[in-house]
Amino acid sequence: MKNLFALILIIGLTNITYAQTATTIQGKVLDNKGKPVPFTNVYLKDVFDGGVTDDEGRFSFVTQATGKAILTTSFVGYKAFEQEIKLNGQTITINPVLKPSSEILNPVSITAGAFEASDEKKAVILKPLDIVTTAGADGDIYGALRTLPGVSPANDETGIFVRGGEAYETKTIIDGTIVLQPFFSSVPDVPARGRFNPFQFKGTTFSTGGYSAEYGQALSSVLLLNSQDLPSRSNYSASITAAGIGATRTQLLNKNAVLLGSVGYSNLNPLFTVNRQNQDWQEAPIGYGGTIGFRHKNQSGGIYKTQIQYQYGDMAVRFPNLDAVNAPTNFRNENENIYMNSSYRGGLGKKWFLYAGVSYSRDGELINIDGFEVDNTETLMQAKVTLSRDITSDISIKFGGELHQFNGDVVRAFTGGSFSGSLLDNYGAAYVETDFFITKRFAGRVGIRLDRSQLLDDTRLSPRASLAYKTGQNSQVSVAYGQFYQTPEPEFLYQTDPLDFEQATHYILNYQWMIANERTFRIEAYYKSYESLIKNQSAFTYNNDGVGFSQGIDVFWRDQKTVKNLDYWLSYSYIKARRNYRNYPQEATPDFAPEHTLSAVVKYQIKAINTRLGMTYAFAAGRTYFNPNNDNFLSDRTPHYHNFNVNLSHNTAIAGNFTVLFASVNNPFGIDQILDYRYSANGQTRIAIKPSALRSFFIGMFISFR
Repeated sequence: MKNLFALILIIGLTNITYAQTATTIQGKVLDNKGKPVPFTNVYLKDVFDGGVTDDEGRFSFVTQATGKAILTTSFVGYKAFEQEIKLNGQTITINPVLKPSSEILNPVSITAGAFEASDEKKAVILKPLDIVTTAGADGDIYGALRTLPGVSPANDETGIFVRGGEAYETKTIIDGTIVLQPFFSSVPDVPARGRFNPFQFKGTTFSTGGYSAEYGQALSSVLLLNSQDLPSRSNYSASITAAGIGATRTQLLNKNAVLLGSVGYSNLNPLFTVNRQNQDWQEAPIGYGGTIGFRHKNQSGGIYKTQIQYQYGDMAVRFPNLDAVNAPTNFRNENENIYMNSSYRGGLGKKWFLYAGVSYSRDGELINIDGFEVDNTETLMQAKVTLSRDITSDISIKFGGELHQFNGDVVRAFTGGSFSGSLLDNYGAAYVETDFFITKRFAGRVGIRLDRSQLLDDTRLSPRASLAYKTGQNSQVSVAYGQFYQTPEPEFLYQTDPLDFEQATHYILNYQWMIANERTFRIEAYYKSYESLIKNQSAFTYNNDGVGFSQGIDVFWRDQKTVKNLDYWLSYSYIKARRNYRNYPQEATPDFAPEHTLSAVVKYQIKAINTRLGMTYAFAAGRTYFNPNNDNFLSDRTPHYHNFNVNLSHNTAIAGNFTVLFASVNNPFGIDQILDYRYSANGQTRIAIKPSALRSFFIGMFISFR
């Protein structure tokens, strides 16, 4: 691991000094519609010099060769571009234009299961700005994802629940490596926000199933976040909100290197004072943290990135005790989190593309419940390398491997005793995948992944496949199949008896129609079967006898054209999910999978006054809940869930500095929302679990200084 860290630092930071006779070749690769083509190989034919375009299609590399040479540009799905140039020690600027290798103007692409944001290679569904302007999301990446089909609005639990899957079945991946704990710590019945600022990222890919063989350790879905590259200028900014303050600084060291930094402090006590809470907070959530990062682009266009983020949080709340009215339960959670990521993406020779990354996550949590104390610390180190190249204009290949080391330590102290345990798992994986065009209208992707866990002493091979057929100028049909494996959650691995990987198998059928990213329609049917899920054998022992399935249909429609300045999307999901796992006495519908969900997001821009208005409505059919007085397990359902949110943002200037003023109101009509019920031990008393506040509002200001 240490050697790989050193290798990436050397690759990312080394600049080669060339003689004065060296020639610089630069430009931008575009498609036939004038859009940039990222990650395109650009090189001199028969000369070992070249580079790869960045996300905006730009490239630049230096060669010592002289005389005549042929510049070649290639990318899967496009005809190769070649042009003769003369290398004479001067800077040469060329902007190659790639034409599709088929006669179809909009090339077929693999899209089953994936929602894209700013990924030019696939259908664009959401842009980064959508994430921060969606009413009700409050600037949280995961809040915005809950408006997409396939995601259940489990508003009393932390995490993303996708197509009948638990929250732990979705993994967040930043610049190629997994984040151990992407959410802030939470208290029971109150969901936590994501740890990461959406402005850190230039692109988002949210896959609800059938994803690439490159990704593992996720039974249901992956969220791929790609951080920003080099900014165009130095700047600093500040934010002041009802929840806290923050500041960022971006400092260009030169045109190819930049330092990034941010700090923040939050205290929700003022906000809770104004917004009446349903919880009895003894200490409103407070937190502070900071991030420091570095970016460097080398001569051939490869980019090195690194960032370190630290966060601390503390909160305390009191819950009613249904078994002892005069003795409420006191809960406290103190958390410390460190996340580091370092990666390099760029050309390796004239035809290969290299990705190399390492990451480190540490999450420490101290929980106290009326004197019962849990001190839990988990760390994850990951190293990953991927190589890819275009073999022909219609075939590309990608392969690589990754190593994880997970450490877990837990101490539970209670009256009369204590328990302590530790875990160590060395996990490795290898994968290979190819994309290809069968005909002008028919494309495919086939891959295979090998997973090995030392702790489980278990090895699994998982095939993945996707096919897409172009049915018309703007439409296509896609299918996807895959097997997915995941190590059980750490809490189950402290027992002495060995466990196996949990398993899910995905089948997906997708139809998509899109015109120039202005109108998009998607409908997707899926079936997902579960095997080897964790099942309670006794109070504190487990096996892999759990099973389950989910099946359903997701529908998505977005229109940015019909009404000027109006952008809206509609999402609908139907799901039938059944499980017999954990402590379930029989097969039942889990409480995180409502049968019907609907989201409507509307955004209207009033350009005359530089103002944007947003509205979001969410509906979910009643969720199952446990009623100890009913012999039929999880057969009772909560009332249907309705939620309406509005927000407003206004662009202006203060002392000549760009400023955004924003405000939001959640549930302004005061709709009574019951998320779940809690019962006393004898089943005679119950209370309804509701959102933290009946209604709430939020205000803030962001300033970018000149």
